[in-house]
Amino acid sequence: MGRGTHNVYNQKPTSRYDGMILQTQKRGQELVLSVFTKQEGLLRVFVPKRCRGKQGFGALMALSGITFDAVQTPSLLVLREYECHSNPGVMQLTWDRYIYSQIFIEMVQHIFPSHEADEQAYELMVIYSQALLCKNPRIVTIIAGWQLLALAGFYPDTAHVRLFAAGMDGRRPIYYLSDGEEPLKEPLPEVQVSPEMRSLWQTLITYAWGQTQTLHFSARGLAFWEDVLYSYTEQCSDKKMKTIGLLEKYIDK
Repeated sequence: MGRGTHNVYNQKPTSRYDGMILQTQKRGQELVLSVFTKQEGLLRVFVPKRCRGKQGFGALMALSGITFDAVQTPSLLVLREYECHSNPGVMQLTWDRYIYSQIFIEMVQHIFPSHEADEQAYELMVIYSQALLCKNPRIVTIIAGWQLLALAGFYPDTAHVRLFAAGMDGRRPIYYLSDGEEPLKEPLPEVQVSPEMRSLWQTLITYAWGQTQTLHFSARGLAFWEDVLYSYTEQCSDKKMKTIGLLEKYIDK
């Protein structure tokens, strides 16, 4: 557990937040955090060098919980006091767990707007940070990824939505999802999805964390819904996912 304080902006009112650190970016001797908070959703928080503890900013790492007070200035949110609830296992992630954690984090940053609270999404991130350490990181990320999309308002009609093959990105197939209300911009071949595969899709989205029942996936089914997940995230956010490149490099090894 790390702790740091400073006395800048003492004369200004502060707000308290509970959050999950998603990303840290060094700027000289200072830091900028991307934090998903319970109170206001996704925030960027500036950490002055005066907040450095005895071990620097080492306690501030992705997928660690943090409780902090911050001051809102005209241009940014400035951290004033914090208590970081470091997750020891995060410091020892295997390479595959690290890659999938980065994919999950990028999904959060793509599909959730800033300053919009979503307590269910916050709780899912807490669950994910724990499950990542002890369960199959690929399966955990696919399940949590589909649930993130649903919570962000992109819940697909798994029984009726149509899927189309939209080409390839390297070796990764790209899919386009359509509810039929808007015509396709260009003709695309439709992908036929069996009722069994659609049932698996619904199971992923509605999976209850903490249950003892073991899920069984075919390799084909898992790979298909993973590819669709990344395609749908890019479709909903209109942003390309860069972290998938890490996964492709890992598979090549």
